[in-house]
Amino acid sequence: MIPNVGKMLLRESQATAQQNAKNEWRRKRIMARDFYNGNTEDYTRNYFSNNLLNKIPLANVNITRRIIDRISLVYMKPPKREYSNENVPMMFNEKDLKLQRAERMTNLLEHILIKPTWRNGVIDYDIIMDFEAQFGDDPLRPTAITYPLSIKASVMDDTPELTAYWDSENTFIFDNNGKIQDDPDNPEHINPYGVLPFIECFKNGRPEYSYIDTSPAMDCLATNLEVNVSETNSNANTMFQSFGYMYVNGSQVEKDTLEVGQDKISFLGIDGTMNIVSPPNTVDALASSIEHSYKLLAQNYHLNISFVDGTAAQSGVAIKLRNQELTESRISDIIRWKDVEKKMFELESIIIGVEANVNAGELIKLDYEEQEEILSDEERRAKWDWELSHGIIDVADILLQKDPDRFPDRETAQDYLFERSSQDLAEDDEETTPNGSLLEALTRPVG
Repeated sequence: MIPNVGKMLLRESQATAQQNAKNEWRRKRIMARDFYNGNTEDYTRNYFSNNLLNKIPLANVNITRRIIDRISLVYMKPPKREYSNENVPMMFNEKDLKLQRAERMTNLLEHILIKPTWRNGVIDYDIIMDFEAQFGDDPLRPTAITYPLSIKASVMDDTPELTAYWDSENTFIFDNNGKIQDDPDNPEHINPYGVLPFIECFKNGRPEYSYIDTSPAMDCLATNLEVNVSETNSNANTMFQSFGYMYVNGSQVEKDTLEVGQDKISFLGIDGTMNIVSPPNTVDALASSIEHSYKLLAQNYHLNISFVDGTAAQSGVAIKLRNQELTESRISDIIRWKDVEKKMFELESIIIGVEANVNAGELIKLDYEEQEEILSDEERRAKWDWELSHGIIDVADILLQKDPDRFPDRETAQDYLFERSSQDLAEDDEETTPNGSLLEALTRPVG
C-alpha cells in the first residue's frame, strides 16, 4: 500500500519543528550556563572585529552569577530536618550543598532534574541540566528520561560518550553509536526501584503547554551581554582615545619612518608640527548606561537598586524595607522546595530500602530557618534588652547568637557563664580585704 505522501510530509514537518524547538531550548540553556560560569568571550566577540580584539582585552563582568546567587535564598542556610530513623542522614552525601546548587540552577534555567544516586554506600545527588524526555499519553509527564553521563577529564581517555536511559521498568547505558553497554550486576537492565528516579524542579511550576516550555533567565543574559559589549567599548576608548588623536603637518615629514606611541619621539623636519585633538569623554557615559541597565535588571528580580551600588551602613529597618520584595518572593520559593523535599524523601526511601535493605522511616519535620535579621549594634542591644526583660531569652541565648562558633550549643554557653560567675565571686572576695583592714591585721602571722 502506497503511503499518503501528504500525511507523511506533515509528520516530518511537525517532527522538524519539534526538533528545532528542542535545539533552541538546549542552545539557550547552554548559553545561560556559560554566562553563569563566566564563559562569555565567544558571545562578546561577535560584536567586534578580530583586528580590534587583538589590541584590547575583552570585558567579562559576571552579573548573572551575582543576581542568581542573590535571589536563591531558600538553601542559603540548611533547613532543619527531623527523621524517625535518626541514622538516615548518614546516608546522604552533601545533600544541603547539592540542593543549594540545585536551587541556583533552577532559578537560572527554570527547569532541572535531581537524581539521587546510590554510590559507595551513600546517596549522591546528581544535578541534571541536559536531558531528553519521552512521553506516553500525558505530554507533560515523562515516562522515560535519557541524559549524558559525566565524561572523564583525561585527554588520553578514548571512551565514547555515554548516555543513561531510565524508565519505570528498565535502565541501561548506551554509547553514541547506539550500542548498549553490558552490566554484569544487572544483565537484564531492570530498574530496581520501579519508578523514575528523578525529582523535577520547576521555577514557576509545571508548564501547561509543553514539557520544555521553559526558558532560562534570558533578561539577565541579555543585560550581561550588553554590559560586556559596553565595557569592551570602554576598553577600546581608553586604549585608543585616552590620549587624544594625533596628527602631523609639514612638507618634510617622512611618512614611512614616522612612529607613533607614548614612548616614541619623531623628527618632523623644519616646518613640521604635531597636534592632538581631545575627543569627548565617552567612558563616563558608558559607565552611566551600564549602571542604568544593571539597576533595571535588579528590579526585575525583586532587588533594590542599591544592590547595584553595593552595601552601605543602614539601619535594620531600612534593610528590611529594602529587601521586602525579595523576602516575599522567598516565601513562595519555600512552598515549592518543601514539595521537592517531600518527593525526594519518598524516592530516597525507595533507594535505601532497595540498596541497603533499611527502612528509612518518615520525614517528621522540615524547617527552613528565617533569614538572619540584620541590625546595627545599637538596635541589637536594644532588642536583647527587651527580650531579656520579658523573659524571652537569657544570657546564654545571647552568647549563642553572638558567637555560634565558640558556643555551638546551650550547654557550652552555660558552662562558660558559670566559670565567669565563679571567677567574679573570687575577685569580689579579694576586693573585700583591702590592705590595712582589720581582717588583714588579724590574719597576719606574728613573727
